[in-house]
Amino acid sequence: MSLKSNFGTFIDRAINELRTGRPIVIKENKNYWMFFNIEHSDNKILNQLNQYLQKDKYLLITKQKAKSIFENKVSTNIYLKINEKISNKSLLSLFINPLSDQNKILFKDEPYIKSKDFHNVCLDIAKNAKVIPSLVFKKINSKYYKNIDNLILQLGLLRFNHKELKNQNKFITNSIRLVSSANVPLPNVASTTFNIFKSYIGARRHIAIIIKPKNLKQPTNLRIHSACFTGDIFHSRKCDCGEQLNNSLNYMVKNKGGIILYLDQEGRGIGLANKMRAYSLQSKGLDTIDADHNIGFLDDERDFNIAAKILKLLKVNKVNIITNNFTKVSSLKKAGIKIAKQINTKPTINKFNKNYFKTRVKKTGYGFKNLD
Repeated sequence: MSLKSNFGTFIDRAINELRTGRPIVIKENKNYWMFFNIEHSDNKILNQLNQYLQKDKYLLITKQKAKSIFENKVSTNIYLKINEKISNKSLLSLFINPLSDQNKILFKDEPYIKSKDFHNVCLDIAKNAKVIPSLVFKKINSKYYKNIDNLILQLGLLRFNHKELKNQNKFITNSIRLVSSANVPLPNVASTTFNIFKSYIGARRHIAIIIKPKNLKQPTNLRIHSACFTGDIFHSRKCDCGEQLNNSLNYMVKNKGGIILYLDQEGRGIGLANKMRAYSLQSKGLDTIDADHNIGFLDDERDFNIAAKILKLLKVNKVNIITNNFTKVSSLKKAGIKIAKQINTKPTINKFNKNYFKTRVKKTGYGFKNLD
C-alpha cells in the first residue's frame, strides 16, 4: 500500500500538525491556503510567514460558535474577513472569555460567509486534534505556486488536498487495533484483563477492561465509559463519572463479569484542555452545553462507533449496557450490536453537579428524572 493512496496517513499527519501548533497548507482547486489553529496563530508565527501570504486574513468558526456570536441566526459553519489590526490574542480571547462585553460585540455586525467543503475538513481536523475548533487562514500568494512544493518543504510544513481529509472519524475508527494485553488484579476481583487498543490514525488509546474473562457470556455486561481525569482519578463532585465507573465495576463483579470500554474521549470528546475551558465558562454562569458551544463544539463530540469497533474485535455482538445515555444505545444498535438490556444508574446529586444533570436531561435527553 503506497502512502500516496492512503488517505488515512494524510489525516493522521494533518491532525498531528495542528495538535503540535504547526500550520497546514490546503490545496483547494488551484488555490493554496495556509491554516493556523487559533491557539497557535500568534504574531510571531504569522510574521514569519506573511511574506508568502496575501494580506486578507480570515477567521473560520463552527456553527455552534457562530450562533453564540450572531444570536442563533446561523445554521452552518462560517468564515469572515478580519481586520489585520485585531490581534491574535483578541481572537483567542473570543473563545476562552466569550462573555466579556468587548468579545460579545467583536464580530456581531460583521458580514460572514458560509464555509466551503475545504473549510469544514479543517475544522474536523482541529476537533480530532483536541484543540479549539477555529482557524485563522490566509491565501498563499500565487507567485509562489510554480514552486509551491519547494516553498512548503523550505518552510517545514505539510500540504494536503482537502479531498484527502474527508471521512476522518471513519478512518480513525477503522484504524483501531489491539496492541497489548495483561492480567491486572483489582481490589474486588483478581481475574481482570486490560486490553490496550490504539487508533493508528489520530493516536488515541482506548482500554477494554474485561472483568472475569473466563466467565463472559453473551449478552455481555457492558459499560462504555469516557475517560474523566477529574472524576475518575480525583473524584470531582462536578460529575458522577467516577461513581458510575465504580458502580459498573461492582455490578460486573457480582453479575458474571463484563467489559468496561474506557475510551479516550475526555469531556464528551473535546479533550481535557477544552474541558477546563468549559469549566471556567460554567463558573461564569453558562451551563455545560452552552459552555461547549461557546468554544465551538457540539453538545457531544464523542464517536461511539469506536466502542462498536472494539466490541467486534472482541467478538462481542450482544450486550447488557450500563448507561443513562440513549445515544450510546442507538449508536451501538446502528453499528450492529444487539442490546439485550439497558441498566440505568442513579447518580449522587450535590450542589456542584445538580445543574449539570438538569441541563443534560433538558437539552440532551439524558435518561433519568427526579433531580429535585
